[in-house]
Amino acid sequence: MRAFLVASLLWAGVAYGHGGGSEEGKGTVRAVLDPLPPELSALRVQLRRTLAPQLLVANPTDKPLTVADEQGRTFLRIGPEQTEGDLGAAAFHRSNTLMAPGTIPADASGEPRWTVVEATPNWGWFDLRLRTSSIDVPHQVVDAGERVSVGQWSVPVRLGETETAISGHFEYVPTAKGIAQAQVVDAGALKGQALVRAMPGSARPGLFVSYRGDAPVTLMGAQDEPFLRFSSQGVEANLHSPTWARVAPAGSRSFTEAIDDADVRWAKISNGRSYGWIEPRAAYADTVEDPTRTHVVKRWQIPILMGDKSSRIEGVTRWVPVESVAAN
Repeated sequence: MRAFLVASLLWAGVAYGHGGGSEEGKGTVRAVLDPLPPELSALRVQLRRTLAPQLLVANPTDKPLTVADEQGRTFLRIGPEQTEGDLGAAAFHRSNTLMAPGTIPADASGEPRWTVVEATPNWGWFDLRLRTSSIDVPHQVVDAGERVSVGQWSVPVRLGETETAISGHFEYVPTAKGIAQAQVVDAGALKGQALVRAMPGSARPGLFVSYRGDAPVTLMGAQDEPFLRFSSQGVEANLHSPTWARVAPAGSRSFTEAIDDADVRWAKISNGRSYGWIEPRAAYADTVEDPTRTHVVKRWQIPILMGDKSSRIEGVTRWVPVESVAAN
């Protein structure tokens, strides 16, 4: 399960994909994760959108996180050392696979039968409260052609003795007229020593680096802090990096607060010399003035340090109309 959580990583859903809950060709409704409440700030929670919304949770704390169904019955215990599921609860089975809701009735629960289902405190499930197929989008919203919230969702949880919730909202997204695609144009000091590539086709642009050099190289974060370090020994992340806090996948080493700005805490995240991650600096979410033509909408860079030599990866993000994407 841990490998599954980490592999969920980055590339979930293209920007112009369709989903349920709206008129065909007019847009889509998707579940969006809201910021976690302070009492859940130590958790790593992601919302993955594939054929159905899936919650991914990693609990690195010393307290169990329990998840309740619509009737208030607990069906998951995540952490502190492993994950347990109540096999007697219909909600466990109905949320475990995509097809289960159609074959297992909601009232099929029996006596509690708690069983270890994962040896780590990480789990992912297709919570039915995040499904969008039953949401009706008013015609006024569709006609307006703007992103707007059309409902709320909430999953009651308890961390230790604290009752709270993982919650979010449903957002109507009009059919996109194009997609923002990132591209690396200059690898800087990594040229000839690494493969540096933007990962296209995602609503959240990412970068992939495969390093072949001898000397360690450090990629800096958005606040000019050490972010990732590549060497012959593998890839490490600075757990005190705010950029790592934004992009770390569920199940990976968690962000921890730094004592001061100079505090760095390296932790290995890959034994290999390659790594891919979501890169917010390459993303573009502002208004496109002319969505009918392909053009550069953003220029971005990522500072790098190789020994005492400073350099940078440079890239651009282009707006590409849907017609051009389909033709490629």
